[in-house]
Amino acid sequence: MLMAVALAFSPARSFSAEAQAQDEQPAIVEGSVINAQNNRSVPRASVTLMGMKGAGSKSTRADGNGYFIFPAVEPGLYTLMAERQGFFSDGRRREYQPLLEVASGQHLKNVPVRLMPSAVVTGEIVDEYNDPVQNVQVKLLAAGMRLGRMYLRPAGTAMTDDRGQYRIPDLRPGKYYLVAEYQSKAIRESTAAAQSVEQANVNRSGAPAARAEIAPAGPDPPFTYPPLFYPATGDFHQAESLAVKPGDELAANFVFISAPLVSIRGRVTNGMTGAPAVTAWVSAFWTEYMEGEGIPARVSPQDGTFEIKGLAPGIYTLRAQFTLDNQSYAGELTLEVGMRGAQNVEVAALPDFAATGRVSIAGATRSTWGRVLVEFAGEGLMPRVRAPAEFPEFKFNAQLRPEKRYHASVRNLPDDYYLKSLAISGHEVPPDNVVVSGPGGELELVLSANGGRIEGTLFDAQERPSRGAIFLAPDIPEPGPPDLFRRTRADAQGKFTLRGIAPGSYRLLALESLDPEQEINSPEFLRSLGNKGQHLLVEESGKYLMVLKLE
Repeated sequence: MLMAVALAFSPARSFSAEAQAQDEQPAIVEGSVINAQNNRSVPRASVTLMGMKGAGSKSTRADGNGYFIFPAVEPGLYTLMAERQGFFSDGRRREYQPLLEVASGQHLKNVPVRLMPSAVVTGEIVDEYNDPVQNVQVKLLAAGMRLGRMYLRPAGTAMTDDRGQYRIPDLRPGKYYLVAEYQSKAIRESTAAAQSVEQANVNRSGAPAARAEIAPAGPDPPFTYPPLFYPATGDFHQAESLAVKPGDELAANFVFISAPLVSIRGRVTNGMTGAPAVTAWVSAFWTEYMEGEGIPARVSPQDGTFEIKGLAPGIYTLRAQFTLDNQSYAGELTLEVGMRGAQNVEVAALPDFAATGRVSIAGATRSTWGRVLVEFAGEGLMPRVRAPAEFPEFKFNAQLRPEKRYHASVRNLPDDYYLKSLAISGHEVPPDNVVVSGPGGELELVLSANGGRIEGTLFDAQERPSRGAIFLAPDIPEPGPPDLFRRTRADAQGKFTLRGIAPGSYRLLALESLDPEQEINSPEFLRSLGNKGQHLLVEESGKYLMVLKLE
């Protein structure tokens, strides 16, 4: 009897599905691309209707008035976005990339998709005689923070032409530092030769090798120009940031004062034995906060001696690396170079120390666990170190730089688990202050399944559910580096969840900034943190339902 009913009903269901598919009619989506700064139309932008959840994607081009139309759109969920030179979009904000639910046969009219005009930094560089200076590399540097220590990453570069002029386009809003570095003949030749040697090593072995000694090519010029940070200083600590707004065209000019050419000469040593380090790599940087290749040295493969030519007097940070017995060594030294250069400089490089450890769980069995990832985030420019811990012992090995501070965390945890405690050789330390002073350090990380849980809804100023960046910061006088704050994002319905929260006092807040990461890293934000968001005291296994407003 049951089989007869099933057979009788099956064709009806099939017919219903086919009829529903036949009833679905193409939809129409039309709208305009708008300049978010002044609400004017943006002509000839590329517009994309990006399908979500299996819906097909389409692209078109707006006309001279910014108008676009998609005449045959399948029903489904889409993200609408635009692109044009001189503008940028922000997928984290709905007014830039709206989410559209397109129904069968629907005609959506006047749908706006917004773009924000990008900015430009231009300028002119002359010497003390008002003559243009060519071959100056101008770098726009964005400041970041790692464990409370600043680092600078390039956000745009340009070279001055024969008129001493440069132009850096397509910039997003933010605060930037600007540095102008004259590429002397000696530096250009050394950099080109170092790149040639490095590429040759890659081509031969498939992996980069240490830079070999580079022979000098021709006499040095009689003078050079020291690097300058905007507005006119060789010391980064006295530099001023440029506040770049959408659509800005900022002028930043420099006057270079000539200086005699100097060199830095020294050697790289093994910091453990004092022996010369052969096949070392050495570079000079204008500031300790800067990433990149720097100014390469000529290094002797026999005794580790090096020379960096074509420099102007100033403050430099030297970084050295080499490999011995398959182990990496690294060293750093900051020094002031006078009018006669610097001689007999010694850069001692130390190996990464092996830190062994294990992960345990307080009051729980590990029978259902397979693998977790222990991560050490180093301060400043140091790379993150990740070490897997495998079932059943959950032991791990990590190579950490000596005397450097790391923040330890455990990834791939089940919901509601958190890092409860950390000990080095039996002494408990905060997870954000892990320092290994020598080889053989034993780390013990204890997890707990009793973390707190926060669920909530985010609303905008008009009391509508809103997307936004959610931050959970310790509510204490010194909350620590912002990169350690817990974070998530509210979805289109304003819903967000944070789980596995360690017990403590917190401040929960939401931002709709174009760049929330940059905003929370500003000193002004940290000083005002106590007046933002909502205070929340989280207990073990606590569950909290929150309502947030965008800041």
